Amino acid sequence: MLAALGIEGVLAYADEPEPLGAFYASALFGGVALYLAGNVLFKWRMHRTLSLPRLVAIGVLMAALPAAVALPPLVGLAGLVLILAALVMVETIRYAQTRRSLRKS
Repeated sequence: MLAALGIEGVLAYADEPEPLGAFYASALFGGVALYLAGNVLFKWRMHRTLSLPRLVAIGVLMAALPAAVALPPLVGLAGLVLILAALVMVETIRYAQTRRSLRKS
């Protein structure tokens, strides 16, 4: 819900060159970080394992938050997409062998 609020702010002010602002940037980046944190905590609770790539992504999102506050809305959204695309790429490469072995059995 927080990420959706942030995206709403990006879309509302997409044509303006002014910065996104602390409210919408925090909702956008913080909402995605909270989602990933919830996912990490659920995985810890169920399997007692931590996802290092997701923990790193949470840290990068929190580190990028001050920049997102000062950037135009679409640039901030593009930064978020790049961070999440990097996470997807790392997880796709890291867990490729596991997926292959599950398909064979």
